[in-house]
Amino acid sequence: MQKFPGYIILSVLMLLAAPAARAQEKPFIKSSVDKNQILIGEPIRFIIEVRSPMVSGNQLPQLDSIPHFEMIEKANRDSTISAEGASYHLEWKITSFDSGTHVIPAFPLVVGHQLYRTDSIAVEVSYGAVDTTRDYHDIRGIIDVPNADMKYVPWFVGAVCLLSLAGFIWVMRKPLAAKPEPVAVPFHPKKTDLDEALQSLEKLKYMLREDPGAVKKFYTGLHDTLRVYLNRHFGLVTMEKTSEEVIHMISDLKPERDMFTRLSTALRMGDFVKFAKYIPGPYENEENLEIIRSSIKTINEIQR
Repeated sequence: MQKFPGYIILSVLMLLAAPAARAQEKPFIKSSVDKNQILIGEPIRFIIEVRSPMVSGNQLPQLDSIPHFEMIEKANRDSTISAEGASYHLEWKITSFDSGTHVIPAFPLVVGHQLYRTDSIAVEVSYGAVDTTRDYHDIRGIIDVPNADMKYVPWFVGAVCLLSLAGFIWVMRKPLAAKPEPVAVPFHPKKTDLDEALQSLEKLKYMLREDPGAVKKFYTGLHDTLRVYLNRHFGLVTMEKTSEEVIHMISDLKPERDMFTRLSTALRMGDFVKFAKYIPGPYENEENLEIIRSSIKTINEIQR
């Protein structure tokens, strides 16, 4: 019987043991985001990377939705197969319109017929960056300021009463005039919800030009104009809702994404002015008015 050299037998045994050793290697699994702190509506990338020593028996997650996040772009998948195994790179573009700290949960995946889970990731969603180096102060109560002009109010009321009494006596003593002929009233077509909203925005535009200090009243008027239009045109109950609730109502109408993002920013700017006492510049005021105007025109074309 022919005998084989020892080095040949050793080489054959190593070749046979290589697949089993590779199967026992632990796969590399990593999930990450490019930003852990974002503004509302700001896009981020969610990435899952997998390197498996096995080419077969791999099942990667197929994500259609993530709680508290919106999908902007579905997964872009890159894979590489080589003698070392298989490598996968999955990437989603997501955002969030809910403020607070939200967690991207762990997702199951199968590598080499073994079940694994990705890491969970916390993402903080906020309206804007907060300067933690500055001192913060409690909100003070309203201080009553005495009005020096109040002492003239009794005199003014008395004068009005005297003039009213004199006018009443004059009218009662005046002989009744002949009844005038009825005058034909010209017919004016009823204004649409869109016409009334645009007319209200035009008045707000001139109001801010005449009184630049009425910024808070200006943004309140912008919000109320949009709420009244949505109530009359779509029957939505908006007058008692917050800006965030109105934004969610508008999102249910399925508007164009870019318009929806700019409209959401304009509404939140109004909250900053009313509650955070933020003073925007003239250019920002005109831009937000035009955003509300163009958004109402675009929403007017949506059929529910």
